[in-house]
Amino acid sequence: MGILGMWMWSDNIYRRGAEHVFSHCKDAGVMDIYLLVKGMRGTTAFHSPLTTPSVKERDLLQEALDAAHKRGIRIHAWFTSASDSIYQAAHPQRGLYHFEKGLGREIVSIANEDYLHYMEDVVADMVKRYDVDGVHLDYIRYNHLIYGWSQEDLAHYAAQGVNTDHVVELMKCTFTGDQPDAECIFNAYRAGDQDVIRLADARRQNVFKFASGLTGAARAVRGDICLSAALMPEGAYDDLAFSALHYGQNYVDASRLYDYALPMAYSKAYGKGPEWMKMVARGTMRYGVTPVMGLHAYEQGTGATLLADKRAVEHMEGVKGVCLFREGATALAWAEEKGMRLYNALEEPIVKISARKGDEEASMEMNIAPGEDIHINLPFTPDCAGVFIEKGEASVYLANV
Repeated sequence: MGILGMWMWSDNIYRRGAEHVFSHCKDAGVMDIYLLVKGMRGTTAFHSPLTTPSVKERDLLQEALDAAHKRGIRIHAWFTSASDSIYQAAHPQRGLYHFEKGLGREIVSIANEDYLHYMEDVVADMVKRYDVDGVHLDYIRYNHLIYGWSQEDLAHYAAQGVNTDHVVELMKCTFTGDQPDAECIFNAYRAGDQDVIRLADARRQNVFKFASGLTGAARAVRGDICLSAALMPEGAYDDLAFSALHYGQNYVDASRLYDYALPMAYSKAYGKGPEWMKMVARGTMRYGVTPVMGLHAYEQGTGATLLADKRAVEHMEGVKGVCLFREGATALAWAEEKGMRLYNALEEPIVKISARKGDEEASMEMNIAPGEDIHINLPFTPDCAGVFIEKGEASVYLANV
């Protein structure tokens, strides 16, 4: 396998320290970290005259770079691109409009050119100031078809040839009234309704313009910087009605923009398993995108489901690697001769562990505090691990199996 990555929130560095966090990542074989440097509030984990730092007295991105680079770990600066409550509060009319409720409070319109120029400046400034290995874009999409309905949006749709009266009626059929038909506008897309197809294309154009602005800003500063993006997995399906209308996110466009993409194939969130993981991987590659598969390593995921998801895709031809969502939401474990090393990266104590090798199983109640790193004796060398907190089973990544 090539890349083994993890998404990471910068507050993990604030709470536990970069040296502590990255030493365990290195031990687990993680070589790529997608570090959240600009989250949904709009504050940044780096210092810039253009933004508000999340922590004024510390530069969390620089701390991460110092700790990661001396261990050979790459840092990709992760931006949740159009989610910015600080910017939206300062420029309320640039927000995203809900179909029924009007102006939203926290999400900026991806079609707003002023916000695009602001984000281009932020990305370029960060790349100039920090020796990051990559820029990783998230939320490069609409979050739902119910958003993107200002008068300006409607004018843009009309300019693309959309009969806006017709699509508004389809929206009402789909989302409003006492008995909405949840498939109304999606079935119209599947049936070849040209107004709905043009609506999807107009939203796709807005997403592509925003994404290409940010990737272009990064590459203008450093031509060899690695560019990646987190993508919704529905874009890899055969039926693209859901993805095209809800998100405006297109995998063919992604193949033109990024060195590789990370489909967020979070199996438990979708009620799926390893075969679905393979389907998403194959679909991603069919559209010309090199995938690093995002794995479900947080709430609802377990050691067994994470291991199954990883094994399903890690040796597929064309798959560049896997990435766990996320550090701080999954414990880390290492199989040892008749034992297991366990690091509790969770925010809660681990109260029970389990281990398995073939048909052999062992479990024991314990009290492993957050941040604690221990060795556990077992009657065998495990090939699967499980951890439990008070509310039930949690995720754990067994690194060396």
